[in-house]
Amino acid sequence: MKVATRITVATAVVVLIATSIYAAFDLRARTAERRVTLEREAKAVASTLRATFEVNASAFRAPSDAMLEIMSARTGGWHVTVLPRERALDPSPGPNASAAQLKLLQVMTELPTLCDTSPTACANTRAGPFGTIYFYALPLRVRTGADTTTIVGMLEISRSAEGLSVTGDDLLGAIGLVALIVALTTVFVGLVASRFVSRPITKLLSGIDDVAKGDLSHVLLSERDDEIGQIATRFNDMTFSLRESRNETQHQNEAKLALEQRLGQTEKLATLGQLAAEIAHEVGTPLNVIAGRARSIQKKSRDHEAVEKNAEIVAEQTARITRIIQRLLDFTRRKVGTTGKQEVNVNELSLMTMELLAAQFSSAKVKTRLDRAEGLPRVAGDQDRLQQVMINLLLNAVQAMPDGGALAVETALVRRTRPGLEDGAEQRFVSFAVLDTGIGVPEDIRDKIFDPFYTTKEGQGGTGLGLAVCSGIVKEHDGWIDIESNTNGGTIFRVFLPA
Repeated sequence: MKVATRITVATAVVVLIATSIYAAFDLRARTAERRVTLEREAKAVASTLRATFEVNASAFRAPSDAMLEIMSARTGGWHVTVLPRERALDPSPGPNASAAQLKLLQVMTELPTLCDTSPTACANTRAGPFGTIYFYALPLRVRTGADTTTIVGMLEISRSAEGLSVTGDDLLGAIGLVALIVALTTVFVGLVASRFVSRPITKLLSGIDDVAKGDLSHVLLSERDDEIGQIATRFNDMTFSLRESRNETQHQNEAKLALEQRLGQTEKLATLGQLAAEIAHEVGTPLNVIAGRARSIQKKSRDHEAVEKNAEIVAEQTARITRIIQRLLDFTRRKVGTTGKQEVNVNELSLMTMELLAAQFSSAKVKTRLDRAEGLPRVAGDQDRLQQVMINLLLNAVQAMPDGGALAVETALVRRTRPGLEDGAEQRFVSFAVLDTGIGVPEDIRDKIFDPFYTTKEGQGGTGLGLAVCSGIVKEHDGWIDIESNTNGGTIFRVFLPA
């Protein structure tokens, strides 16, 4: 339910309660006013009639029924009843006197001052033959002395008491008035709340939705100088601060990315330095073969078959040198800007990398094994950067086996959940693992080896950037690296990349 609707409903309920209470008091006041008016009218009519009867009170005689009907017709609807004093001696009710009237006559004869001391006893409501009636009674007196009077009878006028209570018309009028006030108040408050509350809040929510979608250019116009206007001003200040923060964060990310690229290139150059000697040795072997075959060709220049065979060997060795130099150039080539992702065959990449480092393995007396899974799907990524990860992991493995050992590279397709999302759905990942039989990585430093500039090769030429760069590259490919102990001693590094 909207805020404007809540305000309108709450206002309508309050107005309904207030007007209902007012209507109830108004109906009660009307009833009291009618009673006072009726009592005033009854007193006037009864006093006039009593004066008429008391003129001849010395020879008082009860009027006939016909005379009473005429008097009732001329008093505006009042029913006139006159009871002589003698009627109090016979308390049995009759057609012209009820038990209540006779009882009141008897009390008046015994207490002449009753109507003066207790007016409610002489003017009230009682049950009549046709429902509740209102009556007003006065004693008829005759003066018997200078200061004494005698009760000779009782004059009573009565009429229906229906007008004293709340009528249906009164209720309908009160209900109609309450409904009209509530309806007008509801419409007015609804329009005001919609104009001054609901619309500004809707604009604010629209601005918040735009900010949630990343659009920080939304600006709210502060139309009023109140709380809602202050909210609009604060919203504009917030979006301005967010824009500044986003720009600053973007600049920082760009600077961080550039630094990471420079660090990666630095680590690549450091790795190139480590490979230089072995590459020179690897190139030297085919060069010696080429030199020997060239001398053989020179000696046997007239032997066509020997020349052809030696030339074929020279061509093979030249192609071998070309491949070695090309692999080295591909690895060391620095790519400017952001490299677009392509489909990478991890099986082919692992074979190329193992061939590139063949001389390193041979000189370090390391036996190698490559197990490639068949039908391995490709991964989306930068082949050059992924090869850099493989080379760093393989060189680390070789350095961890100073006295030689066994090294294996395994590729596989696995289904598992991401770390930290164990309750999520399983996904397909391509993994390649580097297994060695070296000195291993102690448990207490495994959470530190991926930190920049942390190295366990102090004084041995270690830069502390290799594993940090590897971790950054793998994260850029939406993957991660796990480390565990090898059952045969040493360490296993597993790289997981989305298939």
